[in-house]
Amino acid sequence: MSQVENLVFLHGWGGDNGPWQPLLEAVREQLGVPLRCIELPGFGERRDEPWQQQEVLLQQLYHALPQNCVLVGHSLGGMLAVQLASMREQRKICGIVTISANACFVEQGDWPGMPQRTFERFRIAFVQDPYAIWERFCALQSHGDNAMRALLKHLKGRRPNINADTWLHALDCLSRLDNRNLLQSLAVPALHMFGKRDALVPLAAVEEIQATGAQVEIMEGCGHKPHMSQPHQVAKRLRHFVENLSAAGTSLVEPFDKPAVARSFGRAASSYDSCAHLQRAVCRQLVKLAERHWTPSNIVDLGSGTGFGSKLLRHHFPDARIVALDLSEDMLRFARKERPQADAYIAADAEQLPLADGSVDLLFSSMALQWCYRLPQLFAELRRVLSPKGHCLVATLGPGTLAELRDSWAEVDSGVHVNRFLPLVNWREAATQSQLKGEVLDEQRLLYFDNLRQLMRELKGVGAHNINRAAERGMTGRSKLRRLAESYEALRQPKGLPLSYEVIYMKLAQGFDQG
Repeated sequence: MSQVENLVFLHGWGGDNGPWQPLLEAVREQLGVPLRCIELPGFGERRDEPWQQQEVLLQQLYHALPQNCVLVGHSLGGMLAVQLASMREQRKICGIVTISANACFVEQGDWPGMPQRTFERFRIAFVQDPYAIWERFCALQSHGDNAMRALLKHLKGRRPNINADTWLHALDCLSRLDNRNLLQSLAVPALHMFGKRDALVPLAAVEEIQATGAQVEIMEGCGHKPHMSQPHQVAKRLRHFVENLSAAGTSLVEPFDKPAVARSFGRAASSYDSCAHLQRAVCRQLVKLAERHWTPSNIVDLGSGTGFGSKLLRHHFPDARIVALDLSEDMLRFARKERPQADAYIAADAEQLPLADGSVDLLFSSMALQWCYRLPQLFAELRRVLSPKGHCLVATLGPGTLAELRDSWAEVDSGVHVNRFLPLVNWREAATQSQLKGEVLDEQRLLYFDNLRQLMRELKGVGAHNINRAAERGMTGRSKLRRLAESYEALRQPKGLPLSYEVIYMKLAQGFDQG
């Protein structure tokens, strides 16, 4: 099984991508993979597109999917996800998660669903007054949820511009879909989530799906929209599902090739300082976390780069012995020449430290450990080399970094164009498991650029352009860059084009005696 590289979200009838936002925000805190929403024809930004015949629709949706994805679908979107995962020769979908998706929306034989007469009346009423039926549908989706009033208000606040003809065809598709046999023969892992008080999917249908042997989770206090009313709980279940998929696959494949990282930063040694505005600000902030009463004898600047951090540490701890350690020998040569504040320089990987047990009083690492993906191994090394009363100060990057660039590229193609970093929850768990105690926090920082060229030039200048194994090699064509610029331009703010950084700070200690 391939490693999961993307999460893709597919909405239900009568909606668009907007209702996914609470879940997307919660998932970004839990998982470090790119997220993408796909709208159905006739809805949202695709309002003017006609609804296609089922086979054509499935082919269009499949074509839009990125490789190695988990497909998450709500209601109609979940039923279509089952269809897509069941297509012959499909190779893109690693697993599916359906939310409030029956095997048959309308009752079929003895399978529980919406009664046929009820559906027919609903359809006729929609033809007569689409907006009145849309409001009724909002009420049905909210019914039974603990957050019913707030949920209904939110749904009604997103009044759509209804394409009645296309919505009607989509409604007919919803009534015809029959996934009863497919649920029993899915070739990919699946998780089916339901609200216990769903007014549109009978609990009897949930029990029937569970009886097929499918993995089912029933959420208390939820109606038809658990991803809106309980986004963090849904995100947690998604995370476990994705992690279990990855664990069931082959051995871990890191998205970054360490020698490629070293080469990239080595090439950027001479340009790094002129572009590293945020990196310097974060490094200063990290030094401020050091307590004035600390008196470390031995300090390691882990991922020392051009030596900016070593210089700050020398000022803060003038009597300490400082070792600059970096993956890139070119960076170390530059630091030794331009900022010779360290006492020693070592080229090494943070996950395999060539240091004696208990030999370091302060491990300091600013904006370097995001290139490490084997966190248990990394933290085992950090703990091994720390002295009994040693401290660890780390600033690294989370998956919210470069979000605007990643989302703009997603409008152009399904390739991997932005470096992927692990989420806050992974760092917290790794610290806890290693028995290093203290604080693990994150913050959002924003930079602004006049244009896309300036933004891309600065990323390249600090060696942080796309280093993913899955990245396409070679030059990116002018046509793609033009489309990227057009997509990014829609995000422009008065200060310029925004670029987010999610910075994770860790202040840890062996015994957490930080005074």
